[in-house]
Amino acid sequence: MTATDITRSISSAAPRTIAAVRGRIVSIRIEPRDAAPQLTARIDDGTGRMDVVFMGRREIPGVEPGAMMSVEGRVSDAEDLPRIFNPQYTL
Repeated sequence: MTATDITRSISSAAPRTIAAVRGRIVSIRIEPRDAAPQLTARIDDGTGRMDVVFMGRREIPGVEPGAMMSVEGRVSDAEDLPRIFNPQYTL
């Protein structure tokens, strides 16, 4: 990881780079019980939105709409929004 890989805004998060962003959780999606466990939090920092996906989890204490969240991880090239899978995070 280099200093140029770290970003501050969601709108400037480029695919396949390491990004560190902070935003408000605007929605949560949890996969149904008959699917593999996965929790997706959508965060918004005012410049854009990003999906943060936690594989193997259906619940994380404190991860709820309205909470502020900082995440860091590799940005995935997704169809509609950038995504980070299993990021390091703080609330």
